[in-house]
Amino acid sequence: MTKVFFYHDAGNRLQAACDLIVKSFAQGKTFTILVSDPEREQFVDRMLWVQPQLSFLPHCRADAANAAQTPVLLTKDTGLGLPHLHTERLLNLDDRVPESFARFQNLIEIVSQSEADRAHARQRSRIYKEQGCEIRFIDLQAPK
Repeated sequence: MTKVFFYHDAGNRLQAACDLIVKSFAQGKTFTILVSDPEREQFVDRMLWVQPQLSFLPHCRADAANAAQTPVLLTKDTGLGLPHLHTERLLNLDDRVPESFARFQNLIEIVSQSEADRAHARQRSRIYKEQGCEIRFIDLQAPK
C-alpha cells in the first residue's frame, strides 16, 4: 500500500520540493516527479541544474533514452505506459491525484500556504484516505 506524505505550510511549494529532492538524492534515493504544468516543470528543471549550489542533480524526462539510469525523472504521466519510472517515491507537483499512484511505494505532496493549494491538498487527502493509504503530515514550519 502506498504511503502518502503531506509536507505542508511550505513558503514556496516548488522550492520546498527541490530542497526535498536534493536532500533525498544525497541519501541515495530516486524520484519520479509528476509535473504537467510547463512553467512548473521548467522551474523544477532549472532548479535541479543549480542545486545544490555549484552542482548538478542528475535528472531527465521520463521518456528520455537514459531515463532508466537517471535517479530523478520528470513526467507528465504516471500511467502504465512508462514502465521504467522509479517507483520508490513519487513527488506530485500537480493539483490532481496522480494516475496509477498505487504503483509507487511513497507519494509525496508539497502544500504551500495558499488557501487554493490547501483546498486541493484536502481533496487529494480525502481520496488517498478512501483508497486506504497511510497518510502522514509533516509541518515544514515546525521547529526542528
